[in-house]
Amino acid sequence: MAQQKVALDAARFTTGLPWKDYMAQMGDTKARTEENYQKSALTDEERKFFGGVKNVKYVMMLAENWCGDVHRNSPLIAHVAEAIPGCELRVFFRDKETDLRDAYLNNGYQSIPVAVFFDKDWNELGRWIERAHAATTKAAQIRSKTIDVAPKDDKAKQDAAMNEFRNLVNAEYHAPGGALWRAAANEVKLLIEAAGSRK
Repeated sequence: MAQQKVALDAARFTTGLPWKDYMAQMGDTKARTEENYQKSALTDEERKFFGGVKNVKYVMMLAENWCGDVHRNSPLIAHVAEAIPGCELRVFFRDKETDLRDAYLNNGYQSIPVAVFFDKDWNELGRWIERAHAATTKAAQIRSKTIDVAPKDDKAKQDAAMNEFRNLVNAEYHAPGGALWRAAANEVKLLIEAAGSRK
């Protein structure tokens, strides 16, 4: 697959927010993201793998404060970047950085979070978008029993179904063992392993 070149270099990368600064500006969604950061900590095995990664120097993340997938999955990406020796993470706002947004579409959709991994020379090693495949499957199952069955002409019931959907998805992430975060970490691991084998 041909990779689209974007205008990302060291100078532009430094204009993004470090993880702590991104968290600091989140406002009323900060507590939710902080909770997910605590709960999505890497396992010892994951920390060992990412601690041995040598080819990833930069991680660029696209995010927006209002997005549930950002609240749930950007903390896991932050943990991964923190575990990789010498790796730097910067967060950019999808709706302000339109060229970055358009370069990392998800089958035409502006999905977030987007995490793009680069080596020291700004060669893209791979990208991880939105959520783990297991989480997408789980969310679709929950949606079919909540949002999809709520009457389309009843806003109150639609809103209640959306709230139920969000609560049930969050409960899946917070289930003991954090299976959906483990699935995300594994997808990133496979992506980095594949990048290493392409060198």
